[in-house]
Amino acid sequence: MNDYEERREAEGDREEVRRRERPREDRSVATLLDRLETEMIDARAVPFSDRCMVEREEMLFLVRMIREGLPEEFERAKWVLQQNRQLINQARREADTIMRDAEAQMARMIDEHEITQQALNNASIMIEDATRQSADIRAAAIEYAHEMMSNLEDHLTDILVNITRNKKSLGDSNGVS
Repeated sequence: MNDYEERREAEGDREEVRRRERPREDRSVATLLDRLETEMIDARAVPFSDRCMVEREEMLFLVRMIREGLPEEFERAKWVLQQNRQLINQARREADTIMRDAEAQMARMIDEHEITQQALNNASIMIEDATRQSADIRAAAIEYAHEMMSNLEDHLTDILVNITRNKKSLGDSNGVS
């Protein structure tokens, strides 16, 4: 066995150890993207160029895992939206309950003029409070949903950019022997 073959075999052994040491338990999209990025950073450079050599099977495995993980991220986003809708509906129900309570209280006090005036004032205050609370809860829920969707959009954009960059890099490296 010559020196070149010994070096190639030693590199293959080191690569196999590195591959076995890699944790595969965490399959979240963020972790998979981190692993993809690490693989790209650690890839051996092709002399006199910006290109690098990566392990094709490992890159394809990571891309497949990312594709499999994306539906989970979408499901989480749907769950957040569903929770926001439930929160808004609960706020509406509470507002309706407060309104019914105010109307019932007002009907009981209608007999006396002073009590009627007091009931009208209390009812309007309760209605304003309920309306304000409902508007606050709704605004907070919409803001939260918007923030989550923006974060998801940014995350998905980053994933798409990385996949496109890696795909282009893989496409460019096809011409390298």
